Amino acid sequence: MADSENSRTLPAITRRKMLFATTAYLTALTDHTAHGAAHPCSDQETNARENVLALWRVWYDAHEEGKRLCHQQQRLETEVLKSAGGFPVIRLEIPGEDKPVVVQTYHEIDTLLPGDTMSEARKAAKAELAASIKKWNAADELLGYSRTRDAETQLAGFEEASAKSLWEAPSHTTSDIIAKLHAIIETEDPGSHFKERPWPQLRMILADLVRIGRSA
Repeated sequence: MADSENSRTLPAITRRKMLFATTAYLTALTDHTAHGAAHPCSDQETNARENVLALWRVWYDAHEEGKRLCHQQQRLETEVLKSAGGFPVIRLEIPGEDKPVVVQTYHEIDTLLPGDTMSEARKAAKAELAASIKKWNAADELLGYSRTRDAETQLAGFEEASAKSLWEAPSHTTSDIIAKLHAIIETEDPGSHFKERPWPQLRMILADLVRIGRSA
């Protein structure tokens, strides 16, 4: 009798181990492809197979670097916030309003405090905002938060394009299918948290394919 869907549902720790095992399997294949071939392949299908694995490796390296930059960017944002005393915004008291309004641009100050009677209030608010921006920029420049955030954004675009190239490349082997399935699961469910269909089923299929690939 075939295993029931519930009986084959993997616990979270096993799901993560399965993805780690898949990464190790594909990494070993791509390392072998990169370093084990002494001469260029003349067979067109062999080149196509290697192309899929090479595309996976390009995507995977970008994916891992993206995760590293994401964590670094989050850490640096916390450090900049601590150093600057908060985001570069101010709380603006508006006549007739019960609660202050948070603003982050000079244009917002001009809009919320219009007219000649508010000129001194606008001037004071802009000076306060300028000081807040200056503190933020100094901490940002020192710690490199914006540089890391920009690098993460650029890499995200490259990772997306790499994944698209991988998924569109024709598959010729079990390893090619493993590479594509691993990429889609890692991209859409990186923490292996999704329990609804089709994610548990896709993870089980991936585990089956790795087992078959290793025994081939």
